[in-house]
Amino acid sequence: MSWDSGYNVGSLARLTLVGRLVSMPKQKTHKATKKRFRLTASGKAKHRRAGTSHLAFRKTHKQKRNLRGTTTCDSVEVPKIQIALNGYSY
Repeated sequence: MSWDSGYNVGSLARLTLVGRLVSMPKQKTHKATKKRFRLTASGKAKHRRAGTSHLAFRKTHKQKRNLRGTTTCDSVEVPKIQIALNGYSY
């Protein structure tokens, strides 16, 4: 069987040795990134601040107050997070 036996093979598909048309694998979402980050409408990445899960008795009230809520990531990290999320924020 020849490789071009009537199939219209695009850039996202390939023929196997048996002659079946197989599409290329999809990019999967990185699940750990999905649990830790969320993309805003403007494309920024929000995350929970570090140092809030335990050992809070050592921190001052001001430190604990300033660790509340979420904050945005640095703009250098955003493209990596967007690739890992593969378009799925939440």
